[in-house]
Amino acid sequence: MSAERDVPEPVRPEWNWNRVLTPRAVLRLLVVAALIVWAYWAYLNPIDLRGYWLATWSHNDAWSHGFLIPVMAALIAHYRLKERAPPRIEPWVGGLVLILAGGLIRVWSRLIMISYPGEVTFLLVVGGAVLWLLGKRMFRVLWIAVAFLWFMIPWDPKYYEGLALPLQRMSAVFVERVLSLFGVYVVRSGNVLELDSGPLNIAEACSGLRLLVAFVALGVFMAYLYRRPLWERLVIMASSIPIAVLCNFIRVLLMAVASDAIYYERQALEKGHPGWSTWFPRVTGGWGFGYQTPEQLEQFRTNVLDPSSALHQSFGFLMLGLAFVLLYLELGFIDRLFVADEGPASRAAGAA
Repeated sequence: MSAERDVPEPVRPEWNWNRVLTPRAVLRLLVVAALIVWAYWAYLNPIDLRGYWLATWSHNDAWSHGFLIPVMAALIAHYRLKERAPPRIEPWVGGLVLILAGGLIRVWSRLIMISYPGEVTFLLVVGGAVLWLLGKRMFRVLWIAVAFLWFMIPWDPKYYEGLALPLQRMSAVFVERVLSLFGVYVVRSGNVLELDSGPLNIAEACSGLRLLVAFVALGVFMAYLYRRPLWERLVIMASSIPIAVLCNFIRVLLMAVASDAIYYERQALEKGHPGWSTWFPRVTGGWGFGYQTPEQLEQFRTNVLDPSSALHQSFGFLMLGLAFVLLYLELGFIDRLFVADEGPASRAAGAA
């Protein structure tokens, strides 16, 4: 009588860069990389920041995360290779088709004077280079790292504004409903909220699109940083959108509450009955504690509502941290519900 024996799963070879990056392969990669940089030099020029992408990353807060995207894409590629190392590299000449298609689309884009399609061809060209130099098996592993580079390409202003406007309106409606629920005076007219402290304009900077793009990129990064089944990765990436939108709603709500709170405190200070302003850290008019004059408090309120101020932007960083915590809790919740009964073999089998 023979006992059943578990058949062990085949062990994937550990990825070894030294095995792949032979002098010949490195030379080919450097030559192709240099050609791609030359072809897109107008966007990547790092010398005097005249390159469109670098200038946008440097001077537009909405795209400041662009500097981190190539690094994050390289990390995704590294961990994907450790997770699903192909047995060998088989260059495929069909990748030249993608490179040619990218070149043709870029020429067409320049002819019709619409730049964004030509910029996105960078992904086609990089993907084609991966196929040409490393093969189809390697492309199946690295395609997500190549697609991730899309997050570093600044959108055309008309696309950005077209998505920002609905988000502005949603933020204004959310704040109006919540404040009304708690009996706070608020009247909404379009994207402007009339509060006791004055009008609060939900401008483009408050639409949350900046937070949305950055956090979706973070969600994709976290989904592919660890070995997880495909359905978990899809859930993580999909949930990053409502989490980012919710965090922006909270940010705008906090600004509205802060505006009214500072306004009421200013009235109390004018009457000689100050409250929290006597011990609150002073961030305007010199560092210290306590606001001695109503003018200082009004300047404080102005800084809170000014999208270009560091104080206003700190709300965004705070919400980005909150979004990260919510995503981390979501990962723990998924592990607690669905992973407890799964062994390492089943998780590895379900990983994409």
